Amino acid sequence: MQHQLMRESMSRTQILTLFSGSVIALVAFALPMQILGMSFMFTVHMAQHLLLSLAVPPLLLLSIPKAALQQWFQIHPGIERGIRMLTRPWVASVLFNGNLWLWHAPPVLAVMMDQTGVHLCADLLYLLTGLLFWWPLLSPIQSQTLSLGGKLAYLFFSDMPMMLLGAGMTFSGPLYTFAMGDPRRLMVVSAQDQQWGGLLMWVVGGLFFYLIVASIFFLQWMLRQEQVQRAEEANLYEEEEDR
Repeated sequence: MQHQLMRESMSRTQILTLFSGSVIALVAFALPMQILGMSFMFTVHMAQHLLLSLAVPPLLLLSIPKAALQQWFQIHPGIERGIRMLTRPWVASVLFNGNLWLWHAPPVLAVMMDQTGVHLCADLLYLLTGLLFWWPLLSPIQSQTLSLGGKLAYLFFSDMPMMLLGAGMTFSGPLYTFAMGDPRRLMVVSAQDQQWGGLLMWVVGGLFFYLIVASIFFLQWMLRQEQVQRAEEANLYEEEEDR
């Protein structure tokens, strides 16, 4: 029964978004990007985690067949309750930004850059908290969908801590002056590298991200309002014809 539910055919758009999300995730987890992000360039590390938290999760969520997920949740109500709790807007925002700030604390970042296993754990947590962050915006559960105002407010307050962190790294002096335990790794975060990484988080991951996503949601709202207006006008026209 469960397998029949999850075998529901996916639309071409869902297949495309799943493929795109998987490709971007593979690029982020790929060995060259992992090595560059751990051992040579802080900016590459920043790009890697922005991909895992802001690019991959929405594509994966958009690829989920909603009807199959709803039926699966009916079979597993405990899982649904857990997801509902973790994806409440304020909970998802706190987990997403808490994870972001935690891994950029200098002592924690030093351990992450020195230990491959810890770095992989950080990658997975960026992906997981990214899924939680995006769920209130693209919820496959209709009852959890936010209004336009709710989405814009959620985006603004969730995006602000990321922008503050990125701006802080951009305008502050060198924060990450740590030595790698493995002598083969010569990771030295220069002031310029830190500034580029901060700009990437602040401008691309923060400002541009908010403006682009907010504009998309606002455009969708306008198109829905136009459809509603057209339907109302059509109904009025039919009523006048009947008279």
